[in-house]
Amino acid sequence: MKRTIFSPASLAAAAYFLVVGLIMGGWAAEIPLAKERLGGGDGLFGTALLSIAAGAIAAMPLAGALINRFGSRRLVSVAGFAYCTVYIGTSLVETLLSFMLCGLAFGAALGLTDVAMNTQGLAIERRAHTPIMSALHGMYSVGGLLGALIGGALIGWLGATGQALVMSLACFVILLVARSFLLPAGIDKGLSETHFALPTKATLGLGLLCFLTLLIEGALTDWSGLYLQHDLAVDAGSAAAGFGLFSGGMAVSRFLGDRMRLIVGSVYMVRSSALLAFIGLIGALQTPNPLVAVAMLALAGIGIGNLAPILFAGGGRMEPSAPGRGIAAVTTLGYTGMLSGPPLIGFLADGVGLHLALWSLAAMAFIVMASARMVEALDR
Repeated sequence: MKRTIFSPASLAAAAYFLVVGLIMGGWAAEIPLAKERLGGGDGLFGTALLSIAAGAIAAMPLAGALINRFGSRRLVSVAGFAYCTVYIGTSLVETLLSFMLCGLAFGAALGLTDVAMNTQGLAIERRAHTPIMSALHGMYSVGGLLGALIGGALIGWLGATGQALVMSLACFVILLVARSFLLPAGIDKGLSETHFALPTKATLGLGLLCFLTLLIEGALTDWSGLYLQHDLAVDAGSAAAGFGLFSGGMAVSRFLGDRMRLIVGSVYMVRSSALLAFIGLIGALQTPNPLVAVAMLALAGIGIGNLAPILFAGGGRMEPSAPGRGIAAVTTLGYTGMLSGPPLIGFLADGVGLHLALWSLAAMAFIVMASARMVEALDR
């Protein structure tokens, strides 16, 4: 286990997960300013966020085909650099149309990077015969925590554009170093004669659970800060800390998740994790105390942390002849939830208010908990 985690390839893959989290954390810190810059209400901002979802969801099925054609190493290298570059544009646009165009590109780069880095991680896990996917996702959560805290501080010092420039350049350097140590393209290139495929019956159930899980994660990424700022009257920097501690909670659980999955199995992990997320969400929405709300968001992060890694790895294992395609099928459904969740919460908030809209996330966590048996096959 120790040798696997600290091998050059696994450290390089971890760097990609870290960078994706850093940029997402920086984006979470920038969201209140972006909403203010674009103007309008929650519904209008939800419409703008929908472009990010559309770009990612459109790109993910393509990612499976590109991995089969070129290998995950080449795709994650190109898409990762594009992801860092396009992030800068999100801080420059000032109209709804320009934001949506930039959001499409940002989402597409995110979708391609995400599928490719998960496929690379699964290849490392298979080669070592030891689970590491939760730990890799833990690096994403560490990135989200650091990105939110550093991004919030940089915004106060340099403004939104300065923050985006500094964070993008730093992430670009990390990826430039890491790409040389990834597993070679041949590890997952050309394993199947079929490039494109719809989700199979085996992966559809996992994808639906991923849809609910990542909808919760995506909605909290984009709306937890606004909830703390508007409903509980905290400042922008403290609001960003809410997402930061949510990511920190996910990181803690993910670094423990691989070992726990070996001990108790996937069904128990999914059920208990969803229960913690359910309790954390209810607690955060019930309390008028900002400190308690932030602590409960951290608990929700501990709960939600291990769900996606288990489901992503399951998608790849169910299609051994084309792991990139299997992961792409599950992640496409999952990230449909993650990236469409924020705009959907925005539309709902326009009608019933943000506080009540966020209660729907607790209901989704309960559904995942009740459906834990769907992952039983992953332990066979």
